[in-house]
Amino acid sequence: MPGLSAKVFRTYNASSTLEEQLEDLDHDIPDQEKLLAYNSANRKVAILCNHQRTVSKAAEASLDKLSGLVELSKRQLEELKSMRKRRKKGKDVKLKAENLTTPEEKREQAHLFLRQPSVEQVEKRIDMWLKKIDTQELNLKNKDDNKTVALGTSKINYCDPRISVAWAKRNECPIEKIFPQALRDKFPWAMNESDAYKF
Repeated sequence: MPGLSAKVFRTYNASSTLEEQLEDLDHDIPDQEKLLAYNSANRKVAILCNHQRTVSKAAEASLDKLSGLVELSKRQLEELKSMRKRRKKGKDVKLKAENLTTPEEKREQAHLFLRQPSVEQVEKRIDMWLKKIDTQELNLKNKDDNKTVALGTSKINYCDPRISVAWAKRNECPIEKIFPQALRDKFPWAMNESDAYKF
């Protein structure tokens, strides 16, 4: 057909692939998991469109730091579990130091208490740490999966934003997690789309 550019076909391919890959999710799962599912679908579109990037040293450093935080949280969780055993036996546990000055010191002792906790307080902290570790691991997986793929190019230039908006509304995912303010300003016409939109 005369007058149609290659971008028209890339846009159609990208949009239809995104819609095929996006699945409706359980509303009870955390927003982080919804974002992971969205990024997975968008990654397939970026790969289809060959939107690649090289992994920078900063990205590698960020992944290493995040991996270190996950390991720290897991060690702290094990300490919390041993605290629970000690408190059940009526024994005292190690307390947080009072004069912590550096962020590293504060991070290392974030799981500790200022005074002797009850068993229930330790159990609440264990639950909190389990959720923290899940979130950290999801962030790590998301960053690791996306380190060689430029997700923004396909999302901004090739995919119909109404597909993403409708999916976000259907799955009760905050649109801010998918589109930063600049993109919401760029696509105001798409932000009011209903959750029933189909490409």
